[in-house]
Amino acid sequence: MSSQKSFFDLFIPQERKDIFAPLNDFNEYLKSSIAAKEYAYRRTLQTPTSSKIQVAEFGQMIMMGSNNYLDFANNPQVVAAAKKALEGYGYGSGSVALLGGTFELHRKLETSIANFYQREHAAVFPTGYSANVGTISALVQEGDLILMDMYAHASLVDGATLSGATVKFFQHNDIKHLEKTLTRLRDKFGGVLIVTDGVFSMDGDVCVLPDLLSIKQKYNARLLIDEAHAIGIIGKEGRGTEEYFNRIGEVDIITGTLSKAPAGIGGYVTGSSKMVEYVRHFASSYIFSTSLPPPVVGGLIEVFHILETDLSHKAKLEHNIERFAGKLRSLGFNIGETITAIIPIIIGDEPRTKTMAKEMAEAGIFCSAVVFPAVSKTQSRLRISLMSSHTDKEIDRVLELLEQLGRKHGVI
Repeated sequence: MSSQKSFFDLFIPQERKDIFAPLNDFNEYLKSSIAAKEYAYRRTLQTPTSSKIQVAEFGQMIMMGSNNYLDFANNPQVVAAAKKALEGYGYGSGSVALLGGTFELHRKLETSIANFYQREHAAVFPTGYSANVGTISALVQEGDLILMDMYAHASLVDGATLSGATVKFFQHNDIKHLEKTLTRLRDKFGGVLIVTDGVFSMDGDVCVLPDLLSIKQKYNARLLIDEAHAIGIIGKEGRGTEEYFNRIGEVDIITGTLSKAPAGIGGYVTGSSKMVEYVRHFASSYIFSTSLPPPVVGGLIEVFHILETDLSHKAKLEHNIERFAGKLRSLGFNIGETITAIIPIIIGDEPRTKTMAKEMAEAGIFCSAVVFPAVSKTQSRLRISLMSSHTDKEIDRVLELLEQLGRKHGVI
């Protein structure tokens, strides 16, 4: 039995005199969802995240909901490097980097990131979220204009809001709409920053970088691209959106997270030395945050070594993407314009999405049901994340089940 309310309903503003007023409604929604076995979040993982996992609530499952695209989270080389860093530098860093000292490991990771993107310098943040919030709020101020793709990640939106600048959204990958907005507003503001994801986290498609570069030059703007889901995935050598379009070195500001393909935690900004050092000293989320634990940093340094020297993981992932996405399209599923490991199966409404996710889980497939507010109310979807370690047998099993459920629920 489905819960009576949808998650969307809980976002409708209500008159209230106590900020705790919505708590009861949400708690009832939560209990109802759990009782109906529709609550698909915070499942308890009992083994390292890989293509197969042990889940307390379901037993062994095929993992199709992890951003560990290249399966580095439990890679023996990466784990060994993390252990070595633990033994050499301890479990925590103890303080913020500016005041308490910066480990040589952190400096080495920054150099690895900068070299990977062929930039002068990089700064590492505790999370990708704090990297975006800190970078944008440090560089942009009241009187400036931010133009943001409407599908941009929430961390980019929050950074723009905190900056005090005027924020306008342009239609997803719609250069005509972006230019129309700039033509109307450019002379009314000082600095202009165009903000977009490189690979969009819910759709798996890629920004129109060549057009964005043309627009930024024409209107004397700066361009920031978040490469969270692009690093290690697109481009001939996995160097991201710039490499994919053969435009390395042309984006002003590159940010990203170290928790997707790199499979650790942390975020970064990379670019010119002047820009990076300015952000390091003016981004509150950097200044007032303890730096990453040495074991994580040690593992990440090894990740970048692998990214630079071994493309076999990327090649296997590309094979899996072609096999999986090609079959879904041939069956008639709507998976949008994805070219990456993110495969959205767009269903359109929350109840069917939750039901299909529930039935997938009962059949031993771990995947994410994505509903409002992560996507618009009419774009509810299953978000499949492929990994390099998925076998053809595992992929075929998931495809077989999706075809069965797609026909059962009228999705195909």
